[in-house]
Amino acid sequence: MPGIFDWLSNRRSSEQRGPGVAAHSNMTAGDAPGEPYALLSARLGDYPPDTPLHRGDPRGLMPEQRAENLAQFLARDPNRIAVLVSWLAREGLDGAAVLKGDEAALAEGRRIDAWLAGWVPHRPFDPVLGDGEVGPPRARWFASDRAGADLVFSFVSDLARLNAAAIAAADPLFSWAVVEDALEAAATADLIDNPHGEPSDRRYHLCLVRDTYDGSMPIILDVPLAMLCLVHGRMSPLGLPVPAEFPIGLHAIRSGAYA
Repeated sequence: MPGIFDWLSNRRSSEQRGPGVAAHSNMTAGDAPGEPYALLSARLGDYPPDTPLHRGDPRGLMPEQRAENLAQFLARDPNRIAVLVSWLAREGLDGAAVLKGDEAALAEGRRIDAWLAGWVPHRPFDPVLGDGEVGPPRARWFASDRAGADLVFSFVSDLARLNAAAIAAADPLFSWAVVEDALEAAATADLIDNPHGEPSDRRYHLCLVRDTYDGSMPIILDVPLAMLCLVHGRMSPLGLPVPAEFPIGLHAIRSGAYA
């Protein structure tokens, strides 16, 4: 459903599994103080990191730096997907099936989603505040070298690549782009920084874009941030506020929601 990206990308407020997953899935954030991703990071082991050329809030980067990040991302894309597919195979999961963007991709995506849910512990529930960490760690995500304690972010980024490849297989009009000002204006049909509202939360992000080349409004999906939100949301003691699972958005695209 189209609304999934609205929630996952714009929220600003704060069956084959590996051995022992059932026991791990019942852990709480208290089992890994200060590091909610520790369990998954440990599971990743020797997973190779994928450090962006230029790190930090995209709004603080120069357009040239964002362009260089895009070029690096595209150059690494086939290899990073191959790394992920090979690693998932060790867990008994078929990432290559997801690449086809068909019904089999949706089925295997559900298996990957179930595996992922088993390796992210639920945060504790506060009877007064509820879930105090609704929003994902965006600042950390953008500033991270995605190695060491942040290795999980390389894995999440690669899941986003696989997700995007499945979407592009189902609809070849989708491709990667940085949402610079001209693209933002084309997608919103409005002026940037207009007095009636803020620019969209995806501005300057690396996103998947559907350009119909006929002058109509392009569709922008912030797949990497949506994937981070999905992983972070899987840890919520309250559950995700909207139905979502990996590969994000593929069912909607196959149903013609963005055509």
